[in-house]
Amino acid sequence: MDLLIELGALAFASRMKRMSEIGMQSVADVYQYYGIDFEAKYFPLFYYLSQKGEASIMEIAEVLKVTHPGIIQIAKELEKKGLIISKKSAEDARKRNLKLSKKGKILLPKLQKIWADVKAVNADLFESRKHNILIALQELEDAWEEKSYLDRFKEFHHLS
Repeated sequence: MDLLIELGALAFASRMKRMSEIGMQSVADVYQYYGIDFEAKYFPLFYYLSQKGEASIMEIAEVLKVTHPGIIQIAKELEKKGLIISKKSAEDARKRNLKLSKKGKILLPKLQKIWADVKAVNADLFESRKHNILIALQELEDAWEEKSYLDRFKEFHHLS
């Protein structure tokens, strides 16, 4: 028995969380297999900095569409591991900019190889299914960007 499957649409967010946890752990297993101290949750921030060079916390939060506190939490962990550095912005001393540290830049080629392999395995997995989950996720994200869930809920129940 799988309660979340039985609950269907009611447990959508719980199923997505479970899938996220499975995906994160799967990639964590790959990092561990290669002996790399890196967590899947670091990927979006670390990847963005590897492409951008340097960016403010606010910019990263906007681009990744996650909360400012969420970025700060991941940044602190990456900084503690010595993979990124934080410095005051040249334009505004109240803002912090992040960039890869020397240690982060040294690790980057190993991570890029793993990311390429993870991407290939994921593409094979997703494209071999009846429904490509990446397409479905994009459709849902577009729908929620068009109208919030709360607005849809109120409209559905004729609430103001």
